[in-house]
Amino acid sequence: MIECGQRGCGWVAIAPSERSAWKQYESHLLREHVETVEVEAEIPDGCVQVRTDDGEWKTMTAEEAKKFCDE
Repeated sequence: MIECGQRGCGWVAIAPSERSAWKQYESHLLREHVETVEVEAEIPDGCVQVRTDDGEWKTMTAEEAKKFCDE
């Protein structure tokens, strides 16, 4: 069973196969937990921006972002 790992989200995949469940999960993440914004600053390749608890955007590597979000 694939569940959303975002804090406070109770989404669970209901699908006939694991592959289908992962596609549902991807769609869920994009629809519910991703925000596209216009950015004037350059973001280096391999980096992402994450909104911190105080509402500011912080640039970090994908690995740092995962660790940040897990905490």
